Amino acid sequence: MTNQEILEKMKEDMKLRNFSHYTYDSYLGKTKDMMRYFEKEMENLTTEELRNFLLKYLKDERKLSDRSINYYNSVIRFVYEVTLDKVLNKKQLPMRKEKKTVYKVLTKEELSTFFNVIENYKFKTIFMLVYGSGLRVGEVVNLRVEDIDSKNMRIFVREGKGNKERYTILPESSLEMLRKYWKKYRQHKRRGRIFLRETGKAITVGVIREHFRKYRRKARLNEKVTTHTLRHCFVQI
Repeated sequence: MTNQEILEKMKEDMKLRNFSHYTYDSYLGKTKDMMRYFEKEMENLTTEELRNFLLKYLKDERKLSDRSINYYNSVIRFVYEVTLDKVLNKKQLPMRKEKKTVYKVLTKEELSTFFNVIENYKFKTIFMLVYGSGLRVGEVVNLRVEDIDSKNMRIFVREGKGNKERYTILPESSLEMLRKYWKKYRQHKRRGRIFLRETGKAITVGVIREHFRKYRRKARLNEKVTTHTLRHCFVQI
């Protein structure tokens, strides 16, 4: 099976399992990353080559976290065990033992500094939803107009972690920001995804994280502060 055939079959396998849009796009992206790295048909890769990819490339060269390396490992297992229907030697490709991470909670001053440096109102609204409603970035991407329940001050979260659906709170401040954002950017659109790129297509997780890193640097926050840190602040309030 060629790499292109693997990608096409993989798409069908993920659709059959009803993967969320975030997982679907992420698995495809990681698989394409591996194909570019190896520059050969994945079906012909050896266990040793996969071990070197996980350890020497991802860990030693790129210095990715244990969680990120395990995510790539999960994609490898899906490609080989599901799409290629092969037996994978998991003893030689084990999941890394992850250290428990204690997320740093930002102080009120740090939060204020962060939001004050964001000059783009669309991204300020996005990060306020992450903070005020405890949304994951992938959940913000999937937000639709009909998910905002202003009457009951709540947000319907579709395709959350584990493809589970739930409701979360909608603070008054976030609702006001959403209304202002809508008038500023989206008054000509009726339904569909709330946050779009300039092209009219839905915004991506990568774009949001890229802007977060830019504003994090501008606010002079620690590099270990992530969008998940911002979400974690919601849990503490």
